[in-house]
Amino acid sequence: MKRVALGLVGCGATGKVHLRYAAESPLINVLAVADIRQEAARLVANSFGIPRIYTDAGELFADPMIEAVVLGLPTASRTKLALSAFAHGKHILTEKPVAMSADEVRQMIKARGNLVAGCCSSRYRFTHTADIATKFIASGALGKIRTVHCRVIQAAGPLPQDPPPPWRLSKKLNGGGILVNWGCYDLDFLLGITGWCLIPKLVLAQSWRLASHLGDRAAPGSDAESHFTAIIRCDDNSAITLERGEFVAAQ
Repeated sequence: MKRVALGLVGCGATGKVHLRYAAESPLINVLAVADIRQEAARLVANSFGIPRIYTDAGELFADPMIEAVVLGLPTASRTKLALSAFAHGKHILTEKPVAMSADEVRQMIKARGNLVAGCCSSRYRFTHTADIATKFIASGALGKIRTVHCRVIQAAGPLPQDPPPPWRLSKKLNGGGILVNWGCYDLDFLLGITGWCLIPKLVLAQSWRLASHLGDRAAPGSDAESHFTAIIRCDDNSAITLERGEFVAAQ
């Protein structure tokens, strides 16, 4: 089988994860990386034996050898780059959250045409344990589902040894915080293991920013939510309760 010629835009922590898995796959051949930080691009390229380096994503998109690209950079940049990649005929795998707004997602869908596009929002749904849960629920052993509960709380812990990423809790860079970073995983998992039969109709939710006495756990200027809780009423009178928090004052 012919290997897919891949390019990566964004050589930070997330981009390196994509490269590690791409390098292990017999179906992928990574040909180029791009990052506005030339040194970061060079170091990553040298680590993975990648032949071409760009400091402009547009130049990578214009490379006729590249068939598909991974967008592994903060959310605020993704829509513009995705539209450019589509215009150059490239398939796309983008990190989550896919865009800063629903309107931006609609722009991408309209521009995609016959190209393949995907978003990394299914982090847990294809695990062995999720498969077991999905089959068990589908068997009807639980009867009609009334409520689905998910609660994940991560304590603030000790002060970080390395500088926290500035996008993590930034509305400007990431469109939000823990809700957009992890809520997509949670909802994909919960709706997926229940067979996509729960159709949300009404949401009552509350979110909170990082507590002031824990502010040194995040980058300066962080302004997005670090904790949220929600009850989601579905169209068959079932309900989902969902809570997730990070940097929380909890054990």
